[in-house]
Amino acid sequence: MSATNQLILLLESLEKKEFDKIVKTYLRFEYGFEKIVITDGKDDIGIDLKVFDFGEQQIQYQLTTQKSSTVNESKSFESKLFADLEKAQINCRDYGYKDILVFFYSKKLTNKKIREFQHIALQKYNISLTIIDANRLAEESDNYPQIQSLLVQFSGLDKIQINNSKFDNNLFYDLLSFGKPTEFKTQIIDSFVLQHFYLNEIVTKAEIISCCEEKFNVSENEVFYDKLLSRFSTEKKIVKNKEDNNYSLTVDERESLKAKNQLFEYEKKIFINQINLILEKFGQNEYLEEYIEQLKQLYVDNFSDLSEILTNEIDFHTSLISKSFIRFIEAKFVRDTETAKCLSLELLKFCSNNKFIQKIAATIIYSDKIDNQQLENYLSQKKKIFIDTSVGLYALCYFFKPNCDFNNFYFKAVKNLIEFSIKEKLSLFISERYIWEIQNQVKDAFRLIPFTNISNFASLGSSRNVFYNFYNYLVSVQLVDEEISFLQFLEKFGFKESLTKDSFNSIIHHCLANINIKKQELVKDYNIEEVSDIFEEVMIKYFKNKTNFAKTCDSIMLKFLADKDVEIHPSQPIFLTWDKTFFEAHNQYIERYPDSQNWLTLTPNRIVDVYALLKFSINSETITENLLALISDDIIDNTHSLVDTLGIILNLENEVGLEYTSRLANVREKEINQIESFEVIPPDNFEGKAVIDDIMFNLTKHFTEEVKRKDDFRALFTKKELIDTVIGLLQNSIKDFYVNKKLNDSIYLDFQKIMDLPVDVKIIEN
Repeated sequence: MSATNQLILLLESLEKKEFDKIVKTYLRFEYGFEKIVITDGKDDIGIDLKVFDFGEQQIQYQLTTQKSSTVNESKSFESKLFADLEKAQINCRDYGYKDILVFFYSKKLTNKKIREFQHIALQKYNISLTIIDANRLAEESDNYPQIQSLLVQFSGLDKIQINNSKFDNNLFYDLLSFGKPTEFKTQIIDSFVLQHFYLNEIVTKAEIISCCEEKFNVSENEVFYDKLLSRFSTEKKIVKNKEDNNYSLTVDERESLKAKNQLFEYEKKIFINQINLILEKFGQNEYLEEYIEQLKQLYVDNFSDLSEILTNEIDFHTSLISKSFIRFIEAKFVRDTETAKCLSLELLKFCSNNKFIQKIAATIIYSDKIDNQQLENYLSQKKKIFIDTSVGLYALCYFFKPNCDFNNFYFKAVKNLIEFSIKEKLSLFISERYIWEIQNQVKDAFRLIPFTNISNFASLGSSRNVFYNFYNYLVSVQLVDEEISFLQFLEKFGFKESLTKDSFNSIIHHCLANINIKKQELVKDYNIEEVSDIFEEVMIKYFKNKTNFAKTCDSIMLKFLADKDVEIHPSQPIFLTWDKTFFEAHNQYIERYPDSQNWLTLTPNRIVDVYALLKFSINSETITENLLALISDDIIDNTHSLVDTLGIILNLENEVGLEYTSRLANVREKEINQIESFEVIPPDNFEGKAVIDDIMFNLTKHFTEEVKRKDDFRALFTKKELIDTVIGLLQNSIKDFYVNKKLNDSIYLDFQKIMDLPVDVKIIEN
């Protein structure tokens, strides 16, 4: 039984005076009211409770514990409610009360029934009715240990006592949550340190270090603890005394931890009570402590297996895990095997839905039983780690200037990853397909060179080309002479526009190999049709775009990672990306094909943290900006840039190309000004800085996937007589985008019609 359901049962069992106290406590903590008076009785004019915090508050309150489970009880409850609504109507009309009635009810009502009563109240009595029933009180009581403590007191749960040593470190348990396994260790460290703060008024850094070393049997450098204390300070959990450099909890954090401690006590009592009730049915409640100790140990020893065997009763009775528990029951208390089976099944099913015992077991497993030698062995397996195109691009920048401080999230993450991998002797691998994608970025960089020479280039917006952005940074901090052009910068990498594709790839491979990134050849020819469809669905879901080539590369990579051939993957591979669509496609593929080789998909930031936490060796080199990683999951292909799109279709060496550049720069600048002055509100589901970025990206993508259409589309932007028509279509499409929050597909047809016109047809503007 869940904690919420337990609370509902306790609420439904209350007597009227007990429920009065619960309602007063609820109003005090939910709304901050202090002057609350119960007025239920003779001549109460239909108001059971008054609040005097703001003068004589005129909101009407009623509360009842009347039953409504049977038909007759339900009719009686409805009569009571309608009578109270009638009184509320009179109070509003004759005594100046508001037309609002808040009705507290200690039993459950369905949402449908509540809506029905509210409708009647408004239509028949002209009263705005709010019903706070047992369901709502139970859910909201999760935030208020004071209410839970009262319920425990009224129910007599606090009279059931067992040895507290069965559940030591109360606060430590309660501060834990059930996050991802890779986050669990961090939670334990944080929880342990906060517990130490809670138990001590003043704490020194040396004490924290000593306690952690003793608890976790690890020796850490001071940087880790400096980071931890700094994070706690930023989160306003602790304050530092400037005179003696000691630390203490903030007032709010101490109150928060106190509430968590009280909540733990409540959950513990609920857990003990439920176990006691089950044992009572079998005449075993006198052995409560022994059962709880056995259950706790059972969970610690078989944490990951219990839920699986509980799904099938036949498997449960034949499982070695359950057999040992059944034998424990038989040997000590019950001689009847069938009764022992029934009791064991009921106890374990309850525990499988109870997070309290799971939390305790998990804590013991991850704190008292951390085997650092085993974790070191895990690291020594040298799992094969693959990277995607975006990681490879920033790796090339790192290769060019490894010691620079480029203030770019992706660059810093990749720099951290490469230096960590070199230090830990972990090789990184990149698919040859992704090297081809990197080559496309290099070619895009060459297309930008003419744009860098025009006067209004800045109006076209920033580029999504990694090399160009990196070049701008290096020039701005004088790590590259401003006299060096973008073309000369690319040539310093070894890139020349005249090179063959194989030469480009060879240079990229050579650069990456110098920083511990090896090329992975994909020797198999994978069928990617279904995977490609998965990516297409995911891209629609997340409003993302990829070129067909990029989608193909990702589809082949996913099939490669899912290959069960042990010669391909002797151990589970790891794939590093920021691409949200790859994470989702991974999940969907494994759901469809659960027998495939599974793998870990992580961000480059996360892999560094995972390895560091496994070793519990976190220092200034391994701490990453993880919080930022959560909101910075877009890769280069998903950030639309007008200048990059124009680089594909425009020729700046002729008059028409320059005219288009100028006109589109003006369109974009006007839209940006409207956004910044709040004249228009940009839609949520677009990738560029302005809608024109998205429209041009999608048009170009649509018409350049096939060679014939690509040539026709590019030719369109060489015809001077069509400039006004094309710009007009784009401006209309921008307006439509803001109205309908998406790109209207009709624009593709409009452009196709212009492209299909005979050469000698003159366009007549409306």
